[in-house]
Amino acid sequence: MNSMMSAWFLTLLAHVATATREDGENALLQTQSSFMLAPRVAVYLQVGTNDEEIWGEMYTCISNVAKSHTHQVDVYLSTVVDSHDETGFYYQNLSDIDGVSKVMVQELKNRGADVGQFFQQLLATDIGGYQAVLKIHTKTKRYWRQYMLESLCGTANTAKAAIEYFQTHQEVGIIGPSALTQFGRDSNYIYGSLFCKLLECNDGDPEYRQIFGLENLDAMSWCWKVMTDSDELPAPEMWTIIAGDMFWVRGACLNTQRFFRSIPTLLNSMTEGYQEGSGGKPEHAMERWIPTLVRLDGWTVADMARKASKTASKTNASFVQFSRY
Repeated sequence: MNSMMSAWFLTLLAHVATATREDGENALLQTQSSFMLAPRVAVYLQVGTNDEEIWGEMYTCISNVAKSHTHQVDVYLSTVVDSHDETGFYYQNLSDIDGVSKVMVQELKNRGADVGQFFQQLLATDIGGYQAVLKIHTKTKRYWRQYMLESLCGTANTAKAAIEYFQTHQEVGIIGPSALTQFGRDSNYIYGSLFCKLLECNDGDPEYRQIFGLENLDAMSWCWKVMTDSDELPAPEMWTIIAGDMFWVRGACLNTQRFFRSIPTLLNSMTEGYQEGSGGKPEHAMERWIPTLVRLDGWTVADMARKASKTASKTNASFVQFSRY
């Protein structure tokens, strides 16, 4: 067993050994006790490029989260970029942000795109100790990336609103960007819709594309079997995706036995190297299963709805609207 797999295994044992209740009940109990304390906040960032424009956007987002919170924010950054000479400067700058208490940088296997990096980060950290976690990554599709960042952390008050929403709505487990949450196995991307703009559809493309289509169904079935040891998939109406895989989440929602004990197996089956435009892999299946698992454990999904006033949202978190499902 190599050193990385040994670390995964030891971390996995620690998570399983400390869990004392069923997954959903345990997560709810963690959340109830956390409200007695000031919320702990973290950002999990997955880096797949050293593009300066993209890094500037990530830096701004993290700065806004740090400004939004009266307590310190921890930042966990992972990279698959080999040369620290090219990227080290950007990472060091994070420590200079006022309000950032800790920066942990990991150089990880290039496996499973941002989802694979996120899973490796989870095995090395204690996400369950945070009441609000922002997951972001260096998505290369420019408009899609900027749309998600603007929605989730475009201003300090946008970030503050998300953190406060978890405190005031204890039933909410995960918050996605505006209008990017879709439900149901039969959901489609419609040509001419926001999704099509984000996907950069072209004239002549199909009128719609299934979110949970056949290309992803086999991978979803396999991942579900790994997580639950069951061939029976959840009810179709429970299937959920936050398109683009950036979101706010309660740490407790992902700190479950079912999830953690399956991560090493899921990781080992993910695609090595980044393959743009690919589909039907375990990493794509888990993009769909993560918010679905949150719902199955009894949590509510929300998204950062369109703002009543963009100008007002910059100065007052109460002007940021949410939709719950």
